[in-house]
Amino acid sequence: MIKRISFSVVIILVACLIISCGGNKKKETSEETTDTLKSVNKIEIQTNKKYTDIAKFVSGMPVDEKSELYELSQTASFKTYVSSSDSSWARFEKKRLAKMRTWAGEEISDLNKDLKTLFYPFSGPDFVHAYTLFPKATTYIMFGLEPVGNIPDFNKIPKEKLGDFFSALNYSIEDALSLSFFKTIDMSKELNSELISGALPVILLFVARTGHEIVDIKPIDLDKNGKIKVIDSFLNLKSEASYNKGAEITFIQTGDSIIRKIIYFSANVADGGLKLNLNCENYFKNMEENVVTMVKSATYLMHKGHFSIIRNTVLSKSKSILQDDSGIAYKFFDSAKWNIQLYGEYKGPIALFANHFETDLQQAYAKLNIKPVSFQYGYGSHSVVLVARKK
Repeated sequence: MIKRISFSVVIILVACLIISCGGNKKKETSEETTDTLKSVNKIEIQTNKKYTDIAKFVSGMPVDEKSELYELSQTASFKTYVSSSDSSWARFEKKRLAKMRTWAGEEISDLNKDLKTLFYPFSGPDFVHAYTLFPKATTYIMFGLEPVGNIPDFNKIPKEKLGDFFSALNYSIEDALSLSFFKTIDMSKELNSELISGALPVILLFVARTGHEIVDIKPIDLDKNGKIKVIDSFLNLKSEASYNKGAEITFIQTGDSIIRKIIYFSANVADGGLKLNLNCENYFKNMEENVVTMVKSATYLMHKGHFSIIRNTVLSKSKSILQDDSGIAYKFFDSAKWNIQLYGEYKGPIALFANHFETDLQQAYAKLNIKPVSFQYGYGSHSVVLVARKK
């Protein structure tokens, strides 16, 4: 009897031990699974070091010792460029960018709230002003006549030519930093030289100088349905052959977790140009509704009858528009559809565009509540800023 009880006790003890061991093993497995899920769910955003280093290098910012460009960053040419670039950007920041940020925070914070797409017609490579006024956008759609060009390849630029490269780059952005706009005629020469190819080097410069790192750069084309498609390589095309070709640049603010992108392409958006280029016209038709549009120094193109397609695209697709007087003529804003706030003072266009004087805009400035603006925006020394919000 005693032996039977002992045997039963042994069996029970063994069973408990097995259950106990199984339970611990199950717990360990559960913990391991949780750790694995954490690892899977953790999204690490990988920046492209090569592209980031190129962007920093063309902007006159230091690269680390492991960079392929480190040796070139130790040259006298680069160090001279760093010194001049830092000085230029310090002046640019103080004179314009800091004032623009303050104004944007006070006057257009509602436009920045939950902003998905900023549409910037006739922008050329001017990302810096777009980002300063609209830092919350996740997509920046930009276009101009300028070909996108290529990512700079410093293996193909001799060391003795570096000084010329930096001089050309400085010259290409000089107008944007001092006047707030690029001169179209100058750009056609400056961005299609032996050393600088297209708008892309300047866009990368602005991306780096605004505190971002590059995630990827992809060459793109607009297909017949107006959809963006990634192509195999950047094509060194000029003039009409470059139309619809561009780049998608994804980037991230250092320490941030939001990936943003720039879509830049070359296009002639005059009505006649679009009728011969359905790819681009379809792209505008397919563009999402409720974008915010920014226009600056657009040579009064949308005042003209033969730029009606792009003008109507802006008016129909935008929930808000920020522009100077060179954007959409005041007469095209239907007061039943738009609330208008004017800033600065209107003294008419500069002499080059004197034929685009707007009497109705002058009258609006005389009778509406006008707010001041402390930075230069557009042509001339007197800033004209119009913010239109769709009712």
